[in-house]
Amino acid sequence: MFELTKYFCPRLVDYIIVVGSRNPAAGANGSRNAHSPELLRRYPIDDHEDFPLPPDVVFFCQPEGCLSVGPRKATAGVRECTSFVFTLTEKDSARVRYGMCVNFYRPVERLRVSKSSSGSNIRSQSDRDQPPKSTSHLDPGDGAKRRLRKTRLCNTLTSLCLISHHPFFTTFRECLSTLRRVIDACHYSSKKLGGHKQNPRESVWGIITGQAESIPPLIMHEIRQVEMWILRLLSAPVPVPGKSKLLLEVLPLEIQPPMLFALPDHTRFSLVDFPLHLPLELLGVDLCVQVLTLIMLEQKIVFQSRDYNALTMSILALVNMLYPLYYMFPVIPLLPSCMQDAEQLLLAPTPYLIGVPASFIPYKRNFRLPLDVWLVDLDSNKIDYPKAGDLVTIPPVPEPEQTLLKNHLKQALASMSMSPQPIKNLDQIAQDPVGWLQREFPASTAFNPFIYGNDIDSVDVATRVAMVRFFNSPNILGNLSEHMRTLRLYPRPVVAIQPHSFLYTRKIKSDFIIRLISTQAVEYFGEWMLSPSNVTFHRIQTGVFDPSVIGDKPKWYSRSLRPINFKVYDSAMTIEKAILEFDSRKEDRDSPPTDESGSEDSGGEVSTSSSTSSVADLVLDMANSHIDPVTPDMYPKELGGEFPVQDLHSGEGGILQVCMEGIGLTFANAKMFIDLHRIRKCTTQRGNIFVLEEFDDKTKQIIERKYKSTMTPMIALMFHRVVSVFTSVMNAVTVASVEQLCAIP
Repeated sequence: MFELTKYFCPRLVDYIIVVGSRNPAAGANGSRNAHSPELLRRYPIDDHEDFPLPPDVVFFCQPEGCLSVGPRKATAGVRECTSFVFTLTEKDSARVRYGMCVNFYRPVERLRVSKSSSGSNIRSQSDRDQPPKSTSHLDPGDGAKRRLRKTRLCNTLTSLCLISHHPFFTTFRECLSTLRRVIDACHYSSKKLGGHKQNPRESVWGIITGQAESIPPLIMHEIRQVEMWILRLLSAPVPVPGKSKLLLEVLPLEIQPPMLFALPDHTRFSLVDFPLHLPLELLGVDLCVQVLTLIMLEQKIVFQSRDYNALTMSILALVNMLYPLYYMFPVIPLLPSCMQDAEQLLLAPTPYLIGVPASFIPYKRNFRLPLDVWLVDLDSNKIDYPKAGDLVTIPPVPEPEQTLLKNHLKQALASMSMSPQPIKNLDQIAQDPVGWLQREFPASTAFNPFIYGNDIDSVDVATRVAMVRFFNSPNILGNLSEHMRTLRLYPRPVVAIQPHSFLYTRKIKSDFIIRLISTQAVEYFGEWMLSPSNVTFHRIQTGVFDPSVIGDKPKWYSRSLRPINFKVYDSAMTIEKAILEFDSRKEDRDSPPTDESGSEDSGGEVSTSSSTSSVADLVLDMANSHIDPVTPDMYPKELGGEFPVQDLHSGEGGILQVCMEGIGLTFANAKMFIDLHRIRKCTTQRGNIFVLEEFDDKTKQIIERKYKSTMTPMIALMFHRVVSVFTSVMNAVTVASVEQLCAIP
């Protein structure tokens, strides 16, 4: 809604990362096992200045941990490939970045190999770092086959994730699918040429997922092809809204047509590149209107579902359906179950919209939802009412607006199952749009003049039109501008809504309207109307409903945009040959060659029982596994350290030392030590500035010291670790002292 006021990132793609486990292993008898997700690969290596890669992104890619199961035959209860969206919101600037994630189970070798009957030694997991012993005296038809039968496989969850400032969900999903296809083709090509015969983990997939310690020359060539493709994708530009369109050639035109990227201008709806009507189908129109009512009234709402994609898309759809209002509070479409202290966000005193997996609440064993939280279960289509709070029932929406809104939404959904309907009497509709909206429709599939098609995109536009007309109706927010008083225009408009005069003009003074007019969304809407960044709601008020005029999808306006051609694929690459050869083999396409062992035969050693699929079993597997909720391998684990700093007051350089006793500072002409109990606050500021506040026992005042260092985040991390350990020790000493006092007769 606020495209022109938001920061516009010139990069199409910010990061591409690979998440999984470096050492996956299934549980006993091929059962499911959970590991801590790890960042296996990232592109680019360095952070962007305006957007460093958050270390916790690995938990959003795999919200319930990195799951590993038995061989392919044991994954009957697991979906082979899934995709979903998550958001990363910056706390200070409120900038939202979108993560498009594709998860799939990749078969890997567990490196459990025994000796063959011919007496030769085969490499085992313990000696895999040693040079391979000669096996020239072995019969290939005997020892080699016997070694292959002894190989044990497991399928580990692997994530390909693309992070961007722009919500091109459909095309980004296609980019990730193409990336997986490119890696599979290069993997197959190198395997066919014998690039990883000695060590199955020294393969394209093994190197990309960080499982190989050395790279053979043949594999290095394929890795260069893959990484060159990724880096060229990262350098793609962003189309200018309403001015240009990007035609991205990710593969030769003979294999795949170019992908289209385009953004609408401020006279159209903002881009929603997913089914906006999804919550209407999942919850039903009546229940969805109740949920929208709670969102309008700014309640604390938690959504839960087993389907990540349905969860995130439903929350994003509900937020976009509020247009022209804007939700002013935190929106977290997906909150990972395995992230440390994630449940603390549900204790926030402000309203929020948070989506959690179905395993989230059962996995947090000692956590209970606050009494004022509404729980919406997308799997069972029900709402759990709160036990406390200012709103424990859903106030009814005034009539006839509620009935008109429901009828419009139901007919929009019903139109998808109908043959295309012609639009008749357009002149009469434009002259009296309100009269046409209030017509009585005999059935849910009756003709609706505001629905311009029965395809998904047109239905989404009709849904957004219905919401705009609902907010502009007489008993809701109609003529709101007449009851606003402008207090200031510069530097930011400030208006005051006159609630008493506004309510006086409503025919029905319902509890819903009284609560709605006092929300922050309506207050901000009053300020935003003075200089709106998107004027689609004005066009709808004048009777414009045609998707070709106000629609957000590129198919309605891309013909008038200036094309920008960008090639990710280069003619010097050998990817085309690898993909054509890979696609020509149907058996490899049905079973993608992501198995580092070169075979899917488990030798009959692993049970073929189906993996568990219920939420209770999943929670049990997660609880019995060793999931570390702290981001792994991102920072050193030792306490304390020495770091180079510069005193901002004197400009002098020196060394800052963090230890259990406090912080020591050593400069050329000065040296000091600050005891831990005298440090009141330790914070960081932009520009790699480290701020230390010390309490002076003599003057009884706070002394602020500022230092600059390239290792400022590390300094803050080490100091907080020292404080955490010190607090834990003091608590243990206090408990021990109390127990000793209680033991005194």
